[in-house]
Amino acid sequence: MLPVRRLTAQDLDVFREIRLRALTDTPENYGSVAEAERAQSDEEWLARLDEDAWFVAFDDESRPVGLVAGRVRDDGWILYSMWVAPEARGQGLGERLVREIRSAAEEGGAREVWLHVAEDNDRARRLYLRLGFVSTGELEPMPNDITRRRERLYLPVTAGSSK
Repeated sequence: MLPVRRLTAQDLDVFREIRLRALTDTPENYGSVAEAERAQSDEEWLARLDEDAWFVAFDDESRPVGLVAGRVRDDGWILYSMWVAPEARGQGLGERLVREIRSAAEEGGAREVWLHVAEDNDRARRLYLRLGFVSTGELEPMPNDITRRRERLYLPVTAGSSK
């Protein structure tokens, strides 16, 4: 089983590497672009690590191969920036990363975890629905491509009841 851990300020280089790799691999699924983030200062990257919960999965050679982030929003958490490297897909890593955010949300007393998923990202949608997320039918344009839409999904959680 590949190790997953929450990043800290000491992981700045790992964070930058995996985030830029995700934005480069599947730019259509994010609200940001690699060029803009590549130009950020170390202080900006560190602030993001400090403000949000970033979890990374590592392969057997300690290379980062999966990423997810979460943050408190109202009485819930938003899950965002989910990505698994092509060479690590199909091994249950996405499920493990989602569970890290769910656990952090539950520990923080959240009532729900929610996310946006592109309408045409069938693989991610199937994963989220399998893990108990509920379709809301709420659609909005993708931030970087208004010709595509994304849907809001949510997962009810109960504080202290990690599964």
